[in-house]
Amino acid sequence: MTPAGSSMGATARAGRRVLISGASIAGPALAYWLRRSGFAVTVVEKARGLRDGGYPIDIRGTATEVARRMGILPQLREAHIDTRRCTFLNPDGSVLASVVPHAIAGSAEGQDIEVTRGDLATILYALVRDDVEFLFDDSIDTLDQSAREVEVTFRSGEQRTFDLVLGADGMHSRTREALFGPEERFHRYLGYCFAIFTMPNTFGLSREIMLWNSPGKAAALYAVGDDEVHAFLNFHRPEPPSDALRNPDAQRDLVATTFAGAGWKVPGMVDAMRGADDLFFDTAAQIRMPQWSRGRAALVGDAA
Repeated sequence: MTPAGSSMGATARAGRRVLISGASIAGPALAYWLRRSGFAVTVVEKARGLRDGGYPIDIRGTATEVARRMGILPQLREAHIDTRRCTFLNPDGSVLASVVPHAIAGSAEGQDIEVTRGDLATILYALVRDDVEFLFDDSIDTLDQSAREVEVTFRSGEQRTFDLVLGADGMHSRTREALFGPEERFHRYLGYCFAIFTMPNTFGLSREIMLWNSPGKAAALYAVGDDEVHAFLNFHRPEPPSDALRNPDAQRDLVATTFAGAGWKVPGMVDAMRGADDLFFDTAAQIRMPQWSRGRAALVGDAA
């Protein structure tokens, strides 16, 4: 596959080597534009392959135009979820209100696109995989910069040199830690934790969201198709649960304890979470930094 829009200027840069850490959303998207400009791009990803799951993503406004320029708008429209109803529930599970999603999202019906995170990642990967080198099941171990290049040692032990290194490895970026120091310097906790996972759709839901709330807690079932639903359990906590962030068993215990005695479908959701193999647990937070680059390395996306 030859990138559309290549130019003589891009050809002159073909010898420039760029390493991107992270093959989720920001990494492959960045890889596309760098490769289109003539750079030789390598993407390293600690997972063994593309990761599925996660929450649905809205593509609207400027992002729609970017997708059009990348040539993936038809695939995104085909993968559009088309959520048709959003129902808000009281603590006892009774219906408070039911509205069309456009009424609360401020979107333009028929124009904005919503796709699962997994579908978006797959589409972006397919766009660049023939022109970009991917190194799965590996990660950056150390970075050693000079005025002219960056020497990278990977977790696998391999050593290579690049002209630029870009961290697109998320909120808990190892690249950021290597460049700027511990995450605690830049992480601003916003007071909430969340758990996301998929579970069987035993509720008869289709292309709709159901949201349950009680003080300090919320749960949601997000039906993308007919077979399974995305489940969300969110809760307030004054301090971040530092001990649980890297311990899946502790995460499950914390969520179960927090939602003990909750109504509606929450007990069944907690049971499903216990056995989910795609549980994603994290805190609602921001990364705040005075600068996003240092020498020949920089951060993009959630890492920044």
